[in-house]
Amino acid sequence: MYSSNDLQDAIQAGQLRVLYQPQLTADGQKIVSVEALVRWAHPVHGLLGPGHFVPLAEKTGMIIELGETVLRQACQDAMRWPDLSIGVNVSPLQFRDPAYADKLEHIVRDSGLPFERLELEIVESSYFDDPDKADKILRRIRDLGIKIALDDFGTGYSSLSCLLRLPLDRIKIDRSFVSGIDTVRSASIVHAIIALARAIGLKVTAEGIETDDQQKFLRAAGAHMLQGFSFSMPVTAERIDQLLVSGEPIRGIT
Repeated sequence: MYSSNDLQDAIQAGQLRVLYQPQLTADGQKIVSVEALVRWAHPVHGLLGPGHFVPLAEKTGMIIELGETVLRQACQDAMRWPDLSIGVNVSPLQFRDPAYADKLEHIVRDSGLPFERLELEIVESSYFDDPDKADKILRRIRDLGIKIALDDFGTGYSSLSCLLRLPLDRIKIDRSFVSGIDTVRSASIVHAIIALARAIGLKVTAEGIETDDQQKFLRAAGAHMLQGFSFSMPVTAERIDQLLVSGEPIRGIT
């Protein structure tokens, strides 16, 4: 178990690492975007996933500082990849910060990254915790040119109303549906989600792709982008550099 002091020390010591998982075209041949994913390079316990420290950061309010750290690094790294967009996750608690939009604009401007290359990934509770405040923040973000994706789509109770209320550009189909597409129910749900999103002009990314069959199904169903271990684990910025320069096939990259 880690304490808030441990996490604060980690942030100050630069122990947080931002890795990137490629998001590919539906044929699995070209990287068009990456998702920034934070890890803690613990000096004793090694590389820790977000489940070990993000809940603590949210509980203590340190998620604000952590989120800004990740965003700043992600924007700086994205400047190396002029042909890619970059997705960054936003905690619902960040939307409670009245200065969030101002901080976001400052960080992105300071990095030099064009606003339209950044996509913020939010979950629906970011909106329904305080709809009026969230609506103002999201529309301010969209006015800057930043794109907005609804993450983990289908796992909440209000997803359909989210599609109507939020200024979205994309939805991300949750991996729980992707892993179950060998069943009639999950396959039907995925088809319906993609058809609905396309009907209202939203792009669709399916995450959690782990098999060739899943890729083939989602490509045929009309997903725009695919993401998952079948293509690549989260990797360092330097590894993304290598992949883009080498043009090597994207399949099971580590």
